[in-house]
Amino acid sequence: MEKERITAENLLRRYAAGERDFQRILLEYADLSEGELQGIDLRGAQFSYVNLSSINLRHCCLTAEFIYCNFRNALIEHCDLERTRFFDCDLRGATLRYVELTSTAFTRVNLQGTKTHGSGKDPCEFWDVIREDGVFVPGFTFDLYIAERIAESKTKGDHVF
Repeated sequence: MEKERITAENLLRRYAAGERDFQRILLEYADLSEGELQGIDLRGAQFSYVNLSSINLRHCCLTAEFIYCNFRNALIEHCDLERTRFFDCDLRGATLRYVELTSTAFTRVNLQGTKTHGSGKDPCEFWDVIREDGVFVPGFTFDLYIAERIAESKTKGDHVF
């Protein structure tokens, strides 16, 4: 099943008319910054080169793919991000509060200054990520703070594994 190619203007017009189901859309090279898209359903959608800075996303299903997207200072709250994929995205200063993060993937993503409060059954996947505190974590990991935990347990004489 192909994705429906859509423009930002069309999405915003349909959203303003009350539509919330935007599953399997394809949105490229668009500006949705400072928008209000509460309750939107983006399951299976793909966003490429979309400016989502300072956007307000509450009570949404964002199980989608985001490629080269700007989420700086975005508010993402009470949302489903299960199996969402972020590739080469900027999430600096974003707030991800009360989000479902099961199997969410972050690849070459900047999370500096991000405030996250989420849960999930399976861990997130991280590849070449800048953590909330600005530290770059190269390669793949399920735990952005594993190096610190290992170092701390060695100083205490604990066995990590």
